[in-house]
Amino acid sequence: MKRFLILVVFIIGAFVAFSEQLYIFNGFSILTGEVAFEKGRAVIEVPYGVQVQPETFSVFGVPESTTINFVPGDSVESLYERNLGRPVKFVYEDGRVERLEVVSPLPVFRNSYGEIIVNPKGYPVFSDEFSPNARFLLNSQDSFSGQSSFAYQVRNNSWTTRYSLSLKDFSLTGLMIVHLEMETDENVTLVSSNPGYGYATRDMAAKMVNESYSVSPATSDAETRLYEISVPLKRGTNYIAFLSELFSGDKRLVFRASRGGSSFTGVEIDVYLNEVPIDLPSGVMEVWSESVYLGSAGIGNIAKGESVVLQSIARSIEVSGRKTTVTTLGDSKYRYYKNTYYVRNLSEETVTVEIEDYLGQNAEQFHLNCEDCDFEYIKETGMWTYTVSVDPGEVAEVEVEYRVRFAN
Repeated sequence: MKRFLILVVFIIGAFVAFSEQLYIFNGFSILTGEVAFEKGRAVIEVPYGVQVQPETFSVFGVPESTTINFVPGDSVESLYERNLGRPVKFVYEDGRVERLEVVSPLPVFRNSYGEIIVNPKGYPVFSDEFSPNARFLLNSQDSFSGQSSFAYQVRNNSWTTRYSLSLKDFSLTGLMIVHLEMETDENVTLVSSNPGYGYATRDMAAKMVNESYSVSPATSDAETRLYEISVPLKRGTNYIAFLSELFSGDKRLVFRASRGGSSFTGVEIDVYLNEVPIDLPSGVMEVWSESVYLGSAGIGNIAKGESVVLQSIARSIEVSGRKTTVTTLGDSKYRYYKNTYYVRNLSEETVTVEIEDYLGQNAEQFHLNCEDCDFEYIKETGMWTYTVSVDPGEVAEVEVEYRVRFAN
């Protein structure tokens, strides 16, 4: 998957004139840009602090004879290595200055008496040039001159999205959290790819505006979505508020009896956002009831017009349910069941609870303890659902009898 995404991003930038462009995925990033050859030589300097993966380097528009060498940035250890066997100036903590031969980058020295000195207190003085930035050196044998495009993968930049949803009015706010290990003035694009939550991304053309800046998703493909960031970003963690809007939603109380035992347990809280009016990049959605945190769930990329379902986000402490079952063996073909569901409401308002239970794919002949009971049974899944209303302080009792066929 990563290799495919890298190719997609590189193609996006390869045929457009631009300066450096940073594409940030969740956990890694791609830096693209252009480089000018002069007399067959070009140097691409890696930004300071970036952990580059040299094997991911790609370049377009250069002759076949071009060689590419990666030169890591200088460090104290590399300076020691370059000066192995050579004398260097060493300044001791007490101010003494002595010429010491570098024996090892540990560091280990030898003085003029032939004595070995390990990690002395002080500091060496090197006459070498020092370049902390890593570089890609490109050499063409035919003295090529012109512009070429390049891209390579960077390990230490990432971003994520975190939402906060209030069940009071179904207001949704969103933060893009971008972590950078490098300085960048502009040209940052966030790439949201579906992490496998099962939501399909379709047409993407929404634009979200928040006062002095905007985050705009650009059309990409079914797996990725691009967001151009127009606000300045700094090294470290950046927080960008990109969404604050009222949504159409619903909170449902569901007693999933097939998961519970015979004692009373809190019914589960499901949250629905119906036909969202804008695209939502993948991330984590936190759910709040007033100032009480209920729980969180991950979402994939959501396209405008789709719905979001957060199932079993929390359990109610005021509404609970229990189930009992009586089984009767009829003959070799049928087994008879009587399930009784109890829903208890300790809140101060009437609540509606959806009872959900797995009865098997061969259930039939349903009888409920009420007239004109409206229930749903899906044979393909074996799931049975029934909605019951419970007044404050009351316990609703729902009884269903059915049989299951064991042979054709």
